[in-house]
Amino acid sequence: MTKIVQDTPEALEGYIAPGETFHFKCHSGLSCFNRCCRNLNLFLSPYDVLRLKQGLGITSEAFIDTYTDAVLREGKCFPELLLRMKEEEDATCIFLSNKGCTAYEHRPDTCRTFPAEHGIWFDDKGKKQQILTLKPPGFCEGIHESQTLTPEQWRKDQSAEKHNAMNELWGEVEALFTPATFGPEGPSGQKGKMAFMAAYNVEGFRSFLFESSFFKRCKIKKELQMKLRRDDVAIMKFGFEWIKVFLLGIPSKSIHMK
Repeated sequence: MTKIVQDTPEALEGYIAPGETFHFKCHSGLSCFNRCCRNLNLFLSPYDVLRLKQGLGITSEAFIDTYTDAVLREGKCFPELLLRMKEEEDATCIFLSNKGCTAYEHRPDTCRTFPAEHGIWFDDKGKKQQILTLKPPGFCEGIHESQTLTPEQWRKDQSAEKHNAMNELWGEVEALFTPATFGPEGPSGQKGKMAFMAAYNVEGFRSFLFESSFFKRCKIKKELQMKLRRDDVAIMKFGFEWIKVFLLGIPSKSIHMK
């Protein structure tokens, strides 16, 4: 998800207004089929990791260790997870087979939104608006197909609404990080490690909550506690709130000290 800082969304290259249509359809009959799954840097959001690890039936920690590399990009204050590609000449996605994507049902937001990009535009009063920009690579033939879609239809067609919403929540948290957030140790220190666990490792964060004195020190509604025990999305959202409260000092409606 991209935070847009242009004066108006219309000024963005490839901007698709709500209700406006664009052409696209991907299928195996195209000569470029699966070419977009090669030679790419695919960064994963926390929700991407959650969906992929659920699809594989493994823990977040196992997925992170097996399929990703943590990268701290220039200008960023917090590490991101980069999906590992196959060690071959065209650096193919690790989930790509001859028949297509083996993780299609649980594919990341970037893959769902392709050939467009999902972003958030803020006006001068801080009000936000979901936007979509069309940015196909030169080799993409799907944009010449007859099928037309609006941004709203495309999100629904790709089951991207939940991904978009969760990535917006994470984007709001990530945008608050500064070089000072994690102290002199930086994101590799204890604060950074705790934030990383709260964002990306739902099992680890759940264990931290229920096996420490957290619920003795914090007033959390019983209904929410029960939900946190069984619901991975709930624990991830709570992790985002935990980061805001304990690392950024932002008050929360769901977390109160006793």
